[in-house]
Amino acid sequence: MPSPKAPSAKLIARREAKIVMNKAAVDALQMGMADGLIMLGKEIIADASQGPGGSGVGSLRDPKKAAERGTPMMLDTGYCSVWAMGKLVFGSAQVAASKNKPRGFKTPKDQVVLVTAFASPLSHFAEQGTVNEIARPFLLPAFNRGVPGAAKFVVPAMGKRIRAVP
Repeated sequence: MPSPKAPSAKLIARREAKIVMNKAAVDALQMGMADGLIMLGKEIIADASQGPGGSGVGSLRDPKKAAERGTPMMLDTGYCSVWAMGKLVFGSAQVAASKNKPRGFKTPKDQVVLVTAFASPLSHFAEQGTVNEIARPFLLPAFNRGVPGAAKFVVPAMGKRIRAVP
């Protein structure tokens, strides 16, 4: 039996022309992914807000000290933001009001992006350490604990959105 003839370039072009992308389904998938990442980001921030390694929290979160200074403590400044299709779909009041992204941050139109951060100008000193103080990472370990379980947030959210597409 002879082998089937390879389809011509003209035939392939005609077949590709008939493929229609269901934009509503793609948008629903991206928004479902954004919904799941919002929940994941909130969990990461809640985990990171417990403090570095679960110890030393007293120095980083003291309501009396915060009231005296009139500013929130470092671990109370955590936020997450999600961009889908190049637009901010969820974020802190600070990010949403200014429509700002973190410096140097790109939001491609074909991706869904989650940002978790702490707004305190001192948080990176605790996270990475200084010449006089050892590092007490709190955000990266929380992120590393949260990301492997991302599917339990993203998959159900995507399914919920896609079921709503007519």
